[in-house]
Amino acid sequence: MRLSAIKLALAVSSRYQTAKQFNMKRDVAALEKIWADDSVFVSVSGEVLTKEQNLANIKSGATELLTMIEGDGMTVRVYQNSAVTTTPITIKGQYGGQHVNGLYRSTLFWTKGPAGWQLVCDQLTALSPK
Repeated sequence: MRLSAIKLALAVSSRYQTAKQFNMKRDVAALEKIWADDSVFVSVSGEVLTKEQNLANIKSGATELLTMIEGDGMTVRVYQNSAVTTTPITIKGQYGGQHVNGLYRSTLFWTKGPAGWQLVCDQLTALSPK
């Protein structure tokens, strides 16, 4: 991997960690900046939420993540001004009013623009216990 690609992957990974911390703290103002205006969120049940809907869930407490623990195997793939991260993650809390507690695969799509790396799409998929 070229040095520039490694630097980009590290920048995306850092932005992921920042977004995770803001999510855990329910910091809506910070999340508004990290999430692109037209971002889409796909819950474990397949429900599709807009940025506004997801922020409203956080504000109301319908989405509250108590723990988010990454497992081994986070990958970051950078494609010029976009990137995809995939991470096994254990989540406990609620998402959109639905109880979540288990192992999931988090797939995030990021784009880099004037505001830096922004999240465009977030999908959670339930994983079977091994």
